[in-house]
Amino acid sequence: MNYKKPFYSLRLKSKNAGYHIAVNDCLIAAHLNITPNQMEYPINHWLKNGENTFDIHHINVTTGFGKKGLRADGEITIELCVRENDQNKTKVIHTTAYRGVTLNLDKNKTDYTDIDALKSTLKSSTKPCRFNVIDNEIVLAEGGAFIIGDHQVKEGVTLALQISQTITLPTPFPLWRFFEADELTYHEDLSDDEWESTRKNMIEEVYQPVWQALNDDDTDALTALFTGRGKEFDQAFYKPNDGQDTYEMVHHLSGLINDKTLLAIRPLKMAGCDVHVSFNKKLTWLHNFDLPLSSKLEFRFKEAEMVTRIPVMFARFDGKWEIVR
Repeated sequence: MNYKKPFYSLRLKSKNAGYHIAVNDCLIAAHLNITPNQMEYPINHWLKNGENTFDIHHINVTTGFGKKGLRADGEITIELCVRENDQNKTKVIHTTAYRGVTLNLDKNKTDYTDIDALKSTLKSSTKPCRFNVIDNEIVLAEGGAFIIGDHQVKEGVTLALQISQTITLPTPFPLWRFFEADELTYHEDLSDDEWESTRKNMIEEVYQPVWQALNDDDTDALTALFTGRGKEFDQAFYKPNDGQDTYEMVHHLSGLINDKTLLAIRPLKMAGCDVHVSFNKKLTWLHNFDLPLSSKLEFRFKEAEMVTRIPVMFARFDGKWEIVR
């Protein structure tokens, strides 16, 4: 039998490669340089019951020729893992193993017309198949609930290699609301004037109510703002009590507000602020330049040049903005 309460995660390990990782076109990880990186990300709150898309959007990085491009020594390994929610034994059900050594490079310029060379970078990855998981073992089956699709490769929106794959996963979740949110304009498609107007609107209309509630330590307002997000997190991570995630979030935020080692929440300013829209054009947030998954809701430490950030993502429903992630 498959899992009653599956807990899915992505394990990521890389070196000499920059990238964005997306699940169902939602950005979950960004690494913009060639330093080694190793992380694990829970992904239940990004998944659909059925077909899900997984993408690696490579970023052109510094090469040995002093130019930007993909590197022959670039490596990215992503493992899709699952376990029963109340157990610790995890099963790796799929691996994408990218190795840049087989790229068709001319002074680190990638030939994106050579599809065979692009696909050869993935030759150590899991092959397409269909299966069930029984007693924590993969059992191939024609009618299996898990379906691993083939990798697709092309030059993507980041002007570098995009590796895409469809994987069917069984989940007990409803369709998360943000998938049906209003469509936004992708930030790369905004004119300079539209970009400025969008940033201004995000600060004044979208972020200001959250900032004000944090500044005032208004737990009632914070509860109202995070309730929609909290309901879905309760479902995604099988929390036993209704409203538990919202309560935990507001408790955490109140702790930051009253932490004597932190200054008051920093003012919202346009300077150094950029706007990001997810690949699926459903989610948006403000971040620091060159840190696409950072946040503009920040507390600075009193005695150190460090900040702690509150990451939030917004979606719009019939013109009304809500925190959804």
